[in-house]
Amino acid sequence: MVVNMRASAIDPGRWFRRFGASAGARRRLICFHHAGGGPSLFRDWQQHVAPYTEVWAAAIPGRETRFAEPPLYRLDTLAMMLADMLPLDLPFAFFGHSLGGVVGFEVARQLHERRLPLPKRLFVSACPAPQLCRRERSRATLNDTELLRTLESFGATPSEILGHPEYLKVVLSVLRADFNLIDSYVVPEGSAFRLPITAYAGTADAHITPTRILAWERWALPGFACRSFEGDHFYLNHQRIALIDDLFARWREDGAQRMAAHE
Repeated sequence: MVVNMRASAIDPGRWFRRFGASAGARRRLICFHHAGGGPSLFRDWQQHVAPYTEVWAAAIPGRETRFAEPPLYRLDTLAMMLADMLPLDLPFAFFGHSLGGVVGFEVARQLHERRLPLPKRLFVSACPAPQLCRRERSRATLNDTELLRTLESFGATPSEILGHPEYLKVVLSVLRADFNLIDSYVVPEGSAFRLPITAYAGTADAHITPTRILAWERWALPGFACRSFEGDHFYLNHQRIALIDDLFARWREDGAQRMAAHE
């Protein structure tokens, strides 16, 4: 007997958090967070979407409800586990911020290799294109001082955790693992799949230059678009509603175009 272990509308399992459930849900936005972050980044998104849309967020080891589990260091392994558990009972799209953009890409790539349903669109935010991710020296090798300085450069506030040495130790451990996920990532040779992609960026993000975000077009079907919002690397905290509105407007447009193509 084959047991389906995938997440479902009834049980999202350990690998996903569901922010609001709808008995009449017709689609699902699945979100992936930044390095050092967690699924609660997307907790408030549900209140800004249509009633028939569910917002889910990946819940990976080492944080929040999975705090006691060791974090993962390889992106292909993480993506394989997420692809194994991804709910496929409704049409879905991916949104990934920073590290999450590449996580979403690799999950989609693995779904394509397995000939499983793909996201209707991949929305990436403040994230370099996959072919630009690998670094000669992973940020996972930085010492604590260097790592905190890097965290500050993204607009985070490490001062809030400096007074709690034990908590700081855990945070830096998770951050090292997350940085290694993206800094060691190389798109497998021969990958040729394409999907609809929209890229977002903050106008004052010092880490994501236009060249690095526009390079996502390499993996996009015709119709690739990029939009910027005022703000730094974490612009989405202040531009949440505008970002969500733009995201779903593009998703609706995709559906309308598909319907027109079949008429």
